Amino acid sequence: MLEGTQQQLETSRAGSWLSPITRRILAINVLALGVLVAGVLYQDEYKKKLINAEFSALGIQAEMFAVALSEGAVTRMTAGQYQVTKISNQMVRRLVQTTGTRARLFRHDGLLIADSRRLIGPGGIVQIEELPPMESRNGVMNVVLHAIDNLAELMPGSKHLPLYTEKAVQRAGDYEEVLAALTGGYVKSIRAARKYGMVLSVAVPVQRYKQVLGALMLSKGSRYIDDSVFEVRINILKIFAVALAVTVLLSLYLAGTIARPVRRLAAAADRVRRDHSRRHRIPDFAGRNDEIGGLAEALNDMTEALWTRM
Repeated sequence: MLEGTQQQLETSRAGSWLSPITRRILAINVLALGVLVAGVLYQDEYKKKLINAEFSALGIQAEMFAVALSEGAVTRMTAGQYQVTKISNQMVRRLVQTTGTRARLFRHDGLLIADSRRLIGPGGIVQIEELPPMESRNGVMNVVLHAIDNLAELMPGSKHLPLYTEKAVQRAGDYEEVLAALTGGYVKSIRAARKYGMVLSVAVPVQRYKQVLGALMLSKGSRYIDDSVFEVRINILKIFAVALAVTVLLSLYLAGTIARPVRRLAAAADRVRRDHSRRHRIPDFAGRNDEIGGLAEALNDMTEALWTRM
């Protein structure tokens, strides 16, 4: 009966391959890899470069469109003064028709006189709403990555973007970049969208012979930036999946080379302790040039010494 109990004990120890030391090795290696990947997934610097590139493109477009408006939508009044004409509304829509941006033209007194997403006709003002593109992202991954962004915003030193709001009747005072443009300056602004993403906007003065006639404001969503960052993150996650599989396999192999010999030595020592009627042999790990080999040799010498005394 004693031998049956010993065999059950040894079998239970040998069968539990996920030993505590295996779990610790797995936890440490996976945690270290997870922290590294979480930091890489943040992609703050890459996102800043994309935002700066988008601002540069918007600035160039705004300057080109402002020059076009100053040449084609401006008429000369008395005493050498110039004024923006009604044709500017059509020109604004035509200029940004293929760019995917929104253009708004404010007069020098701050009044909005042209908007590429508003049609002004006999029936009044009609607002044009762009349909959102079809969602091509993985829903679960999008939620996970969005959660990482939210956690990153809670870190000390992170900047919170102001929320983009739009009044029914817009004036230049609603946008700091437009006020700067009306004084001949150049300001770019970035705001958080209501649902997800950002709204990038720049404003440049529309002038004729150094006379500021108005301000042209170009704005664009961050869909392209968000998609680019999302694709990079997905590629990182694919690499992480491969690295995780390799890490788990190597961790199991490393833990096995430690845990299994230790379990065999513990079971042999338990047999020696419980059964004094016969001579038990300690497993030989002398071929291992490490601590486990030294432990096996020490246990074997101790068993031989005890048997000799008995």
